[in-house]
Amino acid sequence: MTFPGAGFLHWATANQVMLAAVLCGVSLGAFLGALLLWFATGNVIAPVLAWAGAAFLASAPARFGLADTPGDTALPWLIGPAVLMACLLAWLMPGKQAGCAKPSTARCPAITREPIAIPDELSPDMMRRMRLLLDRALQPARRFDGFEWRDQFQTAAVRYQVNFMAYALALAQRRYAPAASCHFAEAQQYLLTKIGDRRMWGYWRLENTWGNLRFDGDPVRHQNIMYSGFTALQMAVGGASRLELHHRGKVQLSYGLDQIMALLDRQYRASPYGLLACEPNWIYPLCNLITMAGIRAADGRLGTDRWRQRAEPFLASLDREATRRDGSFIAFRSALTGIAPPAPGGIVMQAFPCLFLNALSPERAQEHWWRVRQRLDHGSWQRLFWPVDVGNYGFSRASSYAATAAAAVEMGDTAIAGECLRRLEIECPSREVDGVIHRERASLWAHALETLARSGAPDGFRELVERPGHEHGPRLISAPYPDVLVARAMCEGRSLKLVLHPGRGTLRPLLEFEGLIPDRHYRTGIDDQPFLKADAGGRALLRLQLAGRTSLSLDPVV
Repeated sequence: MTFPGAGFLHWATANQVMLAAVLCGVSLGAFLGALLLWFATGNVIAPVLAWAGAAFLASAPARFGLADTPGDTALPWLIGPAVLMACLLAWLMPGKQAGCAKPSTARCPAITREPIAIPDELSPDMMRRMRLLLDRALQPARRFDGFEWRDQFQTAAVRYQVNFMAYALALAQRRYAPAASCHFAEAQQYLLTKIGDRRMWGYWRLENTWGNLRFDGDPVRHQNIMYSGFTALQMAVGGASRLELHHRGKVQLSYGLDQIMALLDRQYRASPYGLLACEPNWIYPLCNLITMAGIRAADGRLGTDRWRQRAEPFLASLDREATRRDGSFIAFRSALTGIAPPAPGGIVMQAFPCLFLNALSPERAQEHWWRVRQRLDHGSWQRLFWPVDVGNYGFSRASSYAATAAAAVEMGDTAIAGECLRRLEIECPSREVDGVIHRERASLWAHALETLARSGAPDGFRELVERPGHEHGPRLISAPYPDVLVARAMCEGRSLKLVLHPGRGTLRPLLEFEGLIPDRHYRTGIDDQPFLKADAGGRALLRLQLAGRTSLSLDPVV
């Protein structure tokens, strides 16, 4: 029990040293594999079973061809204490980098934001890119055609594809079409139904059992913000108020947005780290930033005040528990041991969190981004960007480039954003098929991140989180997809300004509006139908000839 596999060395007499050493090595390898499983899935039982199992097997040497003759060395007894002492000394040694966990702002100046021309409507190219997400989001809710099924425990889990598609579509709607709920509202509802599908949260019963020793399969109630926190943000920015967890058409559990917020708030108050675990007993700063962005967005939607109450202790915990001495983020920390091991992922592990941190603390986000920019300006991009797309485990830098570009746009760093998108195009070229642009080597998650980058603007995601509610006034609520693509939909007083494109050919689609002044006539600016009249409920229908880019303005007749 002093060290995994050390029991086999107890039988390492002169003529069986090699066999005993091999068995010890195999046991140690099994233990290291169990540690990897613990990290990857939160399985806290696996390392204990591997260690204890090796000790149990070593107690019966005959079954492995070892003579029942103890060796005459004390080495097996010394391995464990020696390793423990080495780890203790390494822990007690002073860090190589001096400084506090949160460097001063003077040391980390803000990035100079260059003025950029932000288009006021979606370009045809951008609409063709967005169709990749809309095609998948608007299919029947129980279908997942076009999604990538790799596993449900790590970064390629389908639930993350659903979450980030919802974030990207919410940001695009907020930027370009806040007065159009068609397509976007339907897509958000379908995505929420998908995230409630048992195939998205059924993993939790297994993880909760082997990670927390609890047999509860409810993915919302306890220590699972990689589902509850991510979904809370999806609901808050997407406009949903209730999550239904369903299986084969039957609702098994139901949570309102305010209920989820209350559960998260209670867990944060009780957490000794001030941060919550994603997988059982593993704390990820990025997951906590996404969750807190959800809490702040929910405040804006529900009129609650939870973020303001939790802001100071959360940010202090972020500095204390999730930041290294040089000011960089740790990737993850074990809540059981406090260990924060180095992690793969490259520069994106420092860059991507800035997208969500900017919605919570712009000053801290600027400080972190300054360090990211220093590394990008002086380091090799080939080495800094991990050559694995964590959205599907393929060998490309697609997700790293797209995630960094999304953060760079949010931080106003157009130079880095443009370079990331340029390299993304070179390494994973775009292809158009039937009016939809995609990248063959990029994951669906990477496509969602790219949409975030291309739909964003400096502080754009922060504005979405701070004010997630929809505008009041006239709105386009129905238009057939993909016959009609919305490039712009804005309320200007009592008027509605629209720019529409045909998705396929020349059509005469039927459009439906609401929020108009009841029984009032509106000018359309269209020659063949210059007026339309709202009914008593403020609704109206318009059949429109759509042959190319079409600009439409509904202005009430005085």
